[in-house]
Amino acid sequence: MGLRHLSCAILLALGCTAVHAEPAAGERFAQAAQAHRQGDYRQALQLWQQLAEQGQRDAQYNLGLMYRYADGVPQDLAAAMKWYKRAAEQGDLQSQYEVGLMYQEGVGVAADQAEAHRWFTMNRLHHYHHLAHNPQLEQWRRQASALLWQRDMQESLARSRDDGQQVLARLQERLRQGDGPRVQTAAVAGDTLAR
Repeated sequence: MGLRHLSCAILLALGCTAVHAEPAAGERFAQAAQAHRQGDYRQALQLWQQLAEQGQRDAQYNLGLMYRYADGVPQDLAAAMKWYKRAAEQGDLQSQYEVGLMYQEGVGVAADQAEAHRWFTMNRLHHYHHLAHNPQLEQWRRQASALLWQRDMQESLARSRDDGQQVLARLQERLRQGDGPRVQTAAVAGDTLAR
């Protein structure tokens, strides 16, 4: 074996050792989950933060949960939304639901029913054929649509009530001023129906 082959073999062995020294992402995720279960939120946060920054969507979702519900960290709704959105944009259904819920309820953001509906149905638009396999997503979509319809009906009713009250107020004002509509019936005019 030549010196060149020996050098390659040594480098390869060192590379394999380095790979085994760093736990795999799945193992680090499991370590973070174990730390979280044991109340070591600092360790869980550190491990999930590293994984989330590398694009691991389950870690992003878990950071969203921690920040939204002050689970071992101070509550930070902006950070929760940031991590939920990152996971949601990668197709994580639960994160899409959480983002939609935050918009629906106005948690950390201004309440926006249309934006909530968009997040609730985001995955559906791209994967409509999966609805048969995920009835929960369809239920959320229907719930969001019903909430939007209810809001629209309430606004319409309030406008119509306001319009009706305005008309009634104008008519009453005209009556008080004496230039209201004069309604005469047969009895008022002195006429009788049967002669």
